[in-house]
Parts: sequence; C-alpha cells; structure tokens
Amino acid sequence: MTQVEAVSKADRDLADLAAMERLQRGDVAAIAVLYEAHGQTAFGLAMKILRDAAEAEDIVQDAFVAVTKRADQYHSSRGSVAAWLITAVRNLALDRARRRSRRAQIAEAELRHELPEAPRDLEGSLSALREGERVRKALGTLPSAQRATLEIAFFEGLSYPEIAAREGVPLGTVKSRAARALHALKEALERAEPF
Repeated sequence: MTQVEAVSKADRDLADLAAMERLQRGDVAAIAVLYEAHGQTAFGLAMKILRDAAEAEDIVQDAFVAVTKRADQYHSSRGSVAAWLITAVRNLALDRARRRSRRAQIAEAELRHELPEAPRDLEGSLSALREGERVRKALGTLPSAQRATLEIAFFEGLSYPEIAAREGVPLGTVKSRAARALHALKEALERAEPF
C-alpha cells in the first residue's frame, strides 16, 4: 500500500467513524455518507453471492437499514465500520441464498415424491374451495399492514425479524401486527357464515 493509499484509507476510516457516531446520536441522514462510500462494494458482494441484481439491491437496502437501526451495536475496537457493514451484507446475502436453495430443494423433493393422484372427491374439493374463499374474505377485512405481515410470514416464509428488516419497522411492531392480525382473522372466521 502506497503512502497516498494509506492516507486515503485513514481519511475514509475517519469519515466512516464520524458517520457512525452521528448515527449513534440519532442522525439517520449520516447513512448517506456510508452508502456513498460503501454502497457499490456492498452491491458487488451481494451480487457475487446471489447472482441476481434485484435480490442484491434488496440485501444492500436491508443491510443499510439494519446498520441505521443497530448503530449502537458498533464498537470501533472490534474493527472498521466498513468491515462491520460488509459483514452485515454478507450475512444477509448468505441467508437469502440458503433460503432460496432450501426452497428449491423442497420443491424438487416434492416433485420426485409426488403421491399418486387420489380418487376425486368432488364434495371434499368443493368444501376446500369454499373454505379457501371464506379465509380470503376474512383476510380482506384486515388492515393492510396486518394482512401484509401475515402474507409475508406464511407465503414467503420470512421470520418476524426478517419482516422487520425488510419493512423497516421495529421487531415489536411486526410481532404485535401479527398477533392482532391472527386474533382478528380468527374472529372474522368465527363471524363468517359457513358455505
């Protein structure tokens, strides 16, 4: 490393530390400084892991949101701000890649082990369709934030912490939305007339 590169790196590290201190004091606008300095590197790493630009962009956004919310967890004695940020990107990208791989394995296993087609039970099929319609109508009565939380959790398989990071809301908010949504859904189904 040349002397110019060493000075440049030292200046960048100082700027990162100053931005992190601002974040720790609650100045969320400081994340722009970190994004300007490390956004391209973060995206490159996420792309290398995920090989999908849209997913890589999502991961970078999630990482910078997480850094904003968890700035108080950063300690300079453990390493540079850049290393902390890049580690967050790496971990999120690897988690996403593992989930994607696991879903593909499950789908492949299901295709290999499909059960023979059961005899057609028209009455049972009609009943299942009606019950599905009843649930869809009950879901439609929920406030959009609650409905979205349930749909993300059940249809996309994300955990509450993952939903919180993706939606940019506190974990407690996601948990309370889910609890209220499940309670409201249960009440709506109890009130709904059976088909």
